[in-house]
Amino acid sequence: MNFKSAAIGFFKLGKHRVPEMSAPQLAEKNKNTKFSFGLYGLVTSFILGSVAGINWLIDPLWYDHGNILTGKNFAFNERITKTNLFLRTKDKVGYDCIILGSSRVTALRKSEFTNNKCFNYALKGAEIPDFISYANFLKTQGIEPDMVYIGIDGFNFVEKERKEQQPITVQSLQTQSPLEAYLSADVLLFSAMTLLGVSPDPGSFYDQNFEPVDFATPPTYTPTFYDPAALQRCDLSVVETFASLKEFFPNAKFVAYVPPRSAWSMVNDTYGRGLMDCYLSAFHQLSQEFDALYDFSIPSEVTQNPDNTFDGSHYSVEVNNRIAKILQGEPDDTFGLRVDDYNFDDYRIIYRQKLQDFLAKNDQLERWDNSSEILIDPAP
Repeated sequence: MNFKSAAIGFFKLGKHRVPEMSAPQLAEKNKNTKFSFGLYGLVTSFILGSVAGINWLIDPLWYDHGNILTGKNFAFNERITKTNLFLRTKDKVGYDCIILGSSRVTALRKSEFTNNKCFNYALKGAEIPDFISYANFLKTQGIEPDMVYIGIDGFNFVEKERKEQQPITVQSLQTQSPLEAYLSADVLLFSAMTLLGVSPDPGSFYDQNFEPVDFATPPTYTPTFYDPAALQRCDLSVVETFASLKEFFPNAKFVAYVPPRSAWSMVNDTYGRGLMDCYLSAFHQLSQEFDALYDFSIPSEVTQNPDNTFDGSHYSVEVNNRIAKILQGEPDDTFGLRVDDYNFDDYRIIYRQKLQDFLAKNDQLERWDNSSEILIDPAP
């Protein structure tokens, strides 16, 4: 038998096996079809219920209670999660303290501020326009804090285009309903990532009390010196914008601080790019506007120890606990500098000497410019 004959025989066999159905047989088939729709509905309900159940147990948007399955809460979108947390706890807690800042400030634990009931509204990627927007939002929510702690990063004073932000509303931030919180595919993805331990923040997570906790094995930071990128220009007009935060909470005490960065980062990305005097000038001006300002970016035993940070820019919860104590007035002669205790010239001399000592210790003095001239390339 050749291939053609086999093929013809096969198709004839196929046709023979599909006989015409009688009316009773068609009725029985339709009956079975109706049952299939019912089964489909049952399976769909089971799937949706399972999705909702998993998402409710993990609660990755912090809509109701957070993760009651493993106790680990990841911040997939802090603008949503922290807003949900704030709105459902503000009346019960009665916050009299607000913490603002970028991702470098998120590791501050509210429980370390023993004299106040603080809410940490620090957000990844947040800059001064965000601080203004969220301060206004908190004001509309009836928050009148006694204390405001604010982390001030030098990158706020680098020239860049800043677009005006639309006013923040509850509707734009808050998760609006249980359906949105528990029946979204995105939320299911967040739940799965939580169960698998895939955190967007490799350094820390939030516990059942929504306080940051260091991962047992964070990434290893290996510092190095490298050729800096191009020089950048300074925008000191932002100092006035920072100072305007006081208008939202006129009765509050403002304590600001510069978060720590590794000494290698300060050399490579700040001093090497011509921004050191820009940053120091901005920090000192703000120290005269606020009640206190501490600079933890100055080279110290903390910022020269790679074990304290997983990337040179974000520091451990343990280091941030130490910062919290200093911000509340506890003396610590080996970490940070209270900028408002000095005039600008003395502050600059102390900072530059610490940086020069670090370079000398690492045989990198060829990077040092001995000129004492203040170099600030202002934005036009």
